Amino acid sequence: MRPPAEYGAWGRAERIFEVTQWNGSRAWFVTRFDDIKTLLRDPRLSADAAHPNYPAQTAALALVRRDYQVFAQMDPPEHTAERKLLAGEFSARAVEQLRPKVQAMVDARIDEIAAKKGEADLVQDFAAPLPCQVICTLLGVPASDHAAIQRWALGISTRAMSHEDAAAMIKTFCDGYLTDLVEEKDRNPQDDLLSRLIVNHVRSGTLTKHKVVSLARLLLTAGHESTTGTLGVGLAALLYHPEQLDKLRRDPDLIKGAVEEILRYTDVTHSGRLRTAKEDIDFAGVTIRAGEAIIMHQPTANREEGVFDRPHDFDITREITQHLTFGTGIHNCIGQPLARMELQIGIGTLVARLPDLRPKLPLGRLEFHGQLAIYGLNSLPVVW
Repeated sequence: MRPPAEYGAWGRAERIFEVTQWNGSRAWFVTRFDDIKTLLRDPRLSADAAHPNYPAQTAALALVRRDYQVFAQMDPPEHTAERKLLAGEFSARAVEQLRPKVQAMVDARIDEIAAKKGEADLVQDFAAPLPCQVICTLLGVPASDHAAIQRWALGISTRAMSHEDAAAMIKTFCDGYLTDLVEEKDRNPQDDLLSRLIVNHVRSGTLTKHKVVSLARLLLTAGHESTTGTLGVGLAALLYHPEQLDKLRRDPDLIKGAVEEILRYTDVTHSGRLRTAKEDIDFAGVTIRAGEAIIMHQPTANREEGVFDRPHDFDITREITQHLTFGTGIHNCIGQPLARMELQIGIGTLVARLPDLRPKLPLGRLEFHGQLAIYGLNSLPVVW
């Protein structure tokens, strides 16, 4: 659950240094909290994934971000205009209206777990399906397709897939499934986000159907994958810190603070925040040349001494005024209100309804996956 200690050591020695990425490309690497916060707000850095030097976590992500680009990997003014179209859907007010639906989904999942009579896998039975169900329901994806969405999301996220296989999978998912889904929404719009994009923006000429496919891809994959990772690893953090779990059981009102500590402590976006330089930038004694890649590793920054007291301790009563898990600046995560609500309801309800929940395995026997763009657990066996 801890980012590589070497990253922190490198960052203490130098504020910025060069690294070699998984595909052999070079990039500048930054790990300090204040430096990352400054750089993420610097307009001289570009989030444009179409740039040939833009860092890519996987072959599939490189392809999909190039061919199905959306606001998350765009610069102003295009970024500003496109993000504005979705801002209302993910506002705190809009998300709060989803609370009864999310609560019902959580309750149904826990009903199924409770029926297992004493043993379950909190990843396979809870953390993996729940966020996918939430985002699919919001977008109007049929329940029969939720499992396929999870498989596509994992495929896009893995480094194990070749460029050729990635291209074939993207064609099937985006050119095939999502394009057909958008066409169906155009023929028969319902009360869901994709239908609203088509009715309000495609038919008026503000968006193309290709752009709606691109947005659907982002929301259906990135929109649930990070929450799945955080939910799984966050539950593990509580279960393997029983004194913290006991605090939450005794005082359910701690759930908001517990979720913020989970977000800080686990930060599953372990690939960091990715940018390229628009122009030469003098920073911390080096010159970042125009076009060079920059990786800002916020999981390490979220454990920085001096920013957080006892940063490697998991403490759900910690007073957190800031963390970088959702980024900062104009590209901060648009879905953070929804992610927070899912985590608060999911963890809070599970802890309350299964008060005897405890891990089945020693911590050292848990299997974490590190070959995906999002860090997480393969399984979390529990008993009660």
